[in-house]
Amino acid sequence: MINRQEYIIQLLKEGHDQTEIAKQFKKHPDFKIAGKSTIEKEIQAIKKKYGVKTMFQLGLVIGKDEK
Repeated sequence: MINRQEYIIQLLKEGHDQTEIAKQFKKHPDFKIAGKSTIEKEIQAIKKKYGVKTMFQLGLVIGKDEK
């Protein structure tokens, strides 16, 4: 089973924005997400985990993970 942050990172890598990610979570049977604000909080936690401040920086960091 994939955790929330891993799933968000996967969706970001696929090019989804926060609204689209919230919609994907609502469809996913394993996750109970209230809405976009929950996704925003999770993304903030991911950025903190990777030590970045912007979505651009996050994209660079998670893109490097693939290589």
